[in-house]
Amino acid sequence: MQRLGSICAGMALTALLASSAMAQQAVYQADYRPDGRSPENAEVSAAFEQLGGNIELASCNSCNSCDVGGGGYGEEYYGGDYGCEGEGCYSGDGCSGGSRLSLCGDGGKQFFVGAEYLAVRASPSEAVSFLTRDISNLTSPSDTFNQFDFGYEGSFRFYGGIRSPNCGEEIRFTYTRFDTGSSFVSPNVPGGSAGSIQFISPLEVVATMDGQRVEGSANVNLQSFDLGWSKTIPLGSPLGGCDVGCGNECGGCCDSGDCGDCCGCWCPAWDLTFTGAVRTVNFDTNRSFASFGTGSAPLTTGRSRSEFDGAGGRIGMLGRRYLGRRGIASIYLRGDISLLVGQYSTLQERASAATPNQVTSQSLATTNVIPVTEIEAGGTVLLFGNTTLSSGYFISAWHDLGFRDEYDYGLQTSYDDANIMGFDGFFARVETAF
Repeated sequence: MQRLGSICAGMALTALLASSAMAQQAVYQADYRPDGRSPENAEVSAAFEQLGGNIELASCNSCNSCDVGGGGYGEEYYGGDYGCEGEGCYSGDGCSGGSRLSLCGDGGKQFFVGAEYLAVRASPSEAVSFLTRDISNLTSPSDTFNQFDFGYEGSFRFYGGIRSPNCGEEIRFTYTRFDTGSSFVSPNVPGGSAGSIQFISPLEVVATMDGQRVEGSANVNLQSFDLGWSKTIPLGSPLGGCDVGCGNECGGCCDSGDCGDCCGCWCPAWDLTFTGAVRTVNFDTNRSFASFGTGSAPLTTGRSRSEFDGAGGRIGMLGRRYLGRRGIASIYLRGDISLLVGQYSTLQERASAATPNQVTSQSLATTNVIPVTEIEAGGTVLLFGNTTLSSGYFISAWHDLGFRDEYDYGLQTSYDDANIMGFDGFFARVETAF
């Protein structure tokens, strides 16, 4: 019986709270104005001002989309613009949370284009250029591996698309081109040390006689095409301030007491952007080696070429932190993972001047699944209008697309690489929206 009484009491309390909430909502609809203009009941308005701040969604990021309390009251009273129209909020005076750096907007669509300059360096997990073998001392012979030394070289990226600032959504097409290379020239075999000092490149291109040397080059080229959809979700206190509607946010958002002429004070904020995309890729590497004597004609030549054409999906996430009261600058960190499937082929060829009509070749063609991981960190600043400048550093790893072919130099211990083609470098990006 006591238990039944407790249940009934609980049900009665629940009904009472529900009735109270409905009554509060009715009073709120009748007496509270989201723009803060002359409420009929100051006490009730003050109470619901606090209530509205407590239950506001984090995604409330502009006066045009602010729905205090989630009940659509601004739309009922002010046709959906919450009293912002003509009051300096989004009337073209640039007071929309650092223009387009936040999601504040006028509810329309905007087109955007961007271009990047990339200083890219390839970083293969193993890229032997030549081996220095010293057997002049038979009791302690030594082998020294030398690697291709890739430097930073200029590449580019272009993109464009359409976005909805209020919804935080965009569709973007991106074209990326990486092009980087390296070359080497070995020392000449010292005079009087024929056979004891050797320089050996892959594909057994060797320099063993006095005055001989080996030379070579490597080039890595990558082209990717991405078509993706992104969704941005603001976190924390939104830029532009919609805590209690427009024109009444000076009471603690930034705690500065200076809201200026725009609606809301300018609070720092976080946001997260999630991306899903489809990607197609053309990837190829070329290496060439040659040995020379005292003349200009090569004695032995070797060439290795590989290519991958594939397509697949890409997912990623970007976290951004806005800086300053207006959020005109920000820093961000982005990570992406791709999984591509396509055709991989490789070809190795070797020829000697001693037998000019004979070419030794080996080839392989197969279908491979290629994982790709990418990280980018940087900062963005608003230059003017809707134009931004970003700069930073990026790293990417294309698994199973490194220099796959390994060569046995007659060593007791062989080196097994991880077969990763890495890229890293710096970028500078300019974007404008219209």
